[in-house]
Amino acid sequence: MNTLELKGGMIELIGQVKNKELLQHLYEIISDVLSETMEDDLVLSDEQEAQLDEDITASRNPKNLVDHEVAVKKMSKWLRK
Repeated sequence: MNTLELKGGMIELIGQVKNKELLQHLYEIISDVLSETMEDDLVLSDEQEAQLDEDITASRNPKNLVDHEVAVKKMSKWLRK
């Protein structure tokens, strides 16, 4: 699974949680982990910066977007694995 698929899977799983206390607990855990592991001074190479700019521009084009229902269907396939 790539990074985008992992993120989507996490969002899908968290979206199914109805218990407010559990959600609060998950939020605190994720916040703690991220605050301990995130780099404040992330520096991108020129190539990475150019690719990011290109991807951001491409994401603004409606023909590159996927309907929510299609995305959920695609995610559900690999969530069952």
